[in-house]
Parts: sequence; structure tokens; C-alpha cells
Amino acid sequence: MTETVVTSVEVAAAGLQPVDNFEHWRAAVASIFDVSPAEPDFRSSFSASLKTHNAGNFLIGSSSASPLKFRRNESLVSAVGVDHFLFQLYCSGIGEIDTEGRESKLKTGDLVCFDLSRRMTSWASDLHVLSLVVPRALVQLPQRTLDAAHGTVIDGNSPMAALLGQQLVALHDATPRLSGTDLPLATTLASTLVTVGLSVASTRRLEDPNVILPMNLQAIRAYIDRNLSHLKLSPEMVCRHFAMSRSALYRLFEPLGGIANYIRDRRLDRANLHLASIGTGRGAVARLALLCGFPSDTAFARAFRQRFGVNPREAIMNAEVHKRDAFPHLARERNWLQGWMESLAVRH
Repeated sequence: MTETVVTSVEVAAAGLQPVDNFEHWRAAVASIFDVSPAEPDFRSSFSASLKTHNAGNFLIGSSSASPLKFRRNESLVSAVGVDHFLFQLYCSGIGEIDTEGRESKLKTGDLVCFDLSRRMTSWASDLHVLSLVVPRALVQLPQRTLDAAHGTVIDGNSPMAALLGQQLVALHDATPRLSGTDLPLATTLASTLVTVGLSVASTRRLEDPNVILPMNLQAIRAYIDRNLSHLKLSPEMVCRHFAMSRSALYRLFEPLGGIANYIRDRRLDRANLHLASIGTGRGAVARLALLCGFPSDTAFARAFRQRFGVNPREAIMNAEVHKRDAFPHLARERNWLQGWMESLAVRH
């Protein structure tokens, strides 16, 4: 068996003209943000670099750049088709973010959480950030906490920010040297960092932070998300895994519309998220159905049409056309970061 090792990619400013540096850096981060210069004279002064490490189940990296504007709109979310959380530490610099109408300011030492399945815009000065990306399935928190997490900021002057920041720096520095049995343990640390960070940051947004979902419901939801592509995923499979009765499982999911409906809707949500990244060639609908755990493309097409009011073939074609027109840098040969982020959704 081949041992899993960490792979790294670096984009450096050395030897590049400012305009070329900007284009290289923009293409490198295109799967996360659509960026534009924040200053009119960027052609003579822009400088940016990044180095990102792929540890199999999480990505972590360091990035520095001249002032920029960042955008992640519904079109980019659909074009990229990933369902991950981004956790960032502002090592230096200041910024402002707008996450679906919620505005916040950022300073050196702050940590910020982004849900990459949702919209945001931001501005940043000359900055240096550490970024950690983990798939949603690795974050075991109540749905209401996840819903409140997007755009939340942990004040850099707080003890928790200092603690989480130190751990993020340590994980970043150690990741390039990890291999073998170290990687699963590092994945646990990465998911714990994001879980704790989202929990701390989200608490202030919740009306009653003491009301949380049962731990077994959190664990079952995470298990379902990890196994959406498994054709045998069913209430029976969940019961066997958690050693619980059907009646107990059904009672647990009754407020959510039932366990079977929950699994189907999560599969359809994943399908909708991957419309622009599945390709348009022959068999695209079948590939998308298989990715989302449907036993046949016929059953998938029927469920998709009932949920979204359009057949999946048409939805795929519309998404691809929009992706090509709105994000030409993504419509070229798949970039390395896009492939890395997609791989996080299938390695568990």
C-alpha cells in the first residue's frame, strides 16, 4: 500500500511582473474567491504569494497579498461545487467582510470562519493569513450553530483567539512533515480546531446558546454526510452503525421531516452543489447520480426534478454555460486547488 504523503503547491512573487503575479495568484485562489485589486496602481506595485499543503482530509496554507477585494457569490459557489468550511487567522493586516448582510471588521490576531457554500464579500489591506479548509462532514456541531457560523469573528484580543491561533500556527508548521499514521491524528486536530472555532464564534449569534441538539443526532448527521455517495446508505445502515432501534432513529429525525427524507434531501443538496463541476459529456447525469448515492439516473432525475423543478441534464448545461461565461479561469483545465478541494469530499 502506498503511504499517503502531504503534497504542496507554491505561488511566489519572485521573478514576476506585478500584473503577472496578480494573474497567477488570482488563478490559484479562484476556487475559493473571485479577487480584484483594491488599489488603482496595482500594475506597478502588486505582490502576492501563497503556499498550500494537502493533507488528504484538510488543506492548510499561508498567503500574503497587496490590498484586494474578495467575492464569493452564488455563481462561484455553484461553479466550484464544494461544501467546506474555511477558518482563517489574520497574522497581519486589517479587513472588512460582508456575509449575506452581516458586516464585521478584522484586525491582526482575529480569526474568521466562512461557510464556502454561502455568499460573502470582503476587502483587505496588505495582509498575511493562515487558512485551514475542512469538509463539512468533519465538523460535528448542531445545524443551528453551523448556520450561524458564516462570517463570525473571534476577537484576537480574547484568550480563545490566542489559544486557537497558536494551535493553527503549529498545525501549519508541522503539516508539510506529516505522513503515515500522523495524518489521521492531524485530521482530528484540524477538525477539532474548526469545530471549536465555529462553536466559540457562533455562540454570540445564537439566542439561546444552551439549547443544543442531542450529541447522537450530531454524530448521525455527520455520518450521513460522510456516506452520501454510498448506495446502501439507508435508515437500516444508520441503525446498524449506531446500534440503535428504528423507532429511536425515527423519533430523533421526526422534527426534521423523517430520516429517509433527510437522506434524500442531503443527496439532492450535494447534487445541486456539483452541477457545474460534474462535466457535460456523455453520462454526466449518471455520474452525478452515482456521486450522490442514487441507485439509478432515472430515480435521481425524478427526485431532482421534483425538488428543483428542472431536469438534471438541463441544470448541468445551464450551470456549465454560466461557469464558462462568468469564471473563464475556472472553465480552463481544472486547477490544482479545485481538484484538491473536491478530493476532501471523498476521503474520510
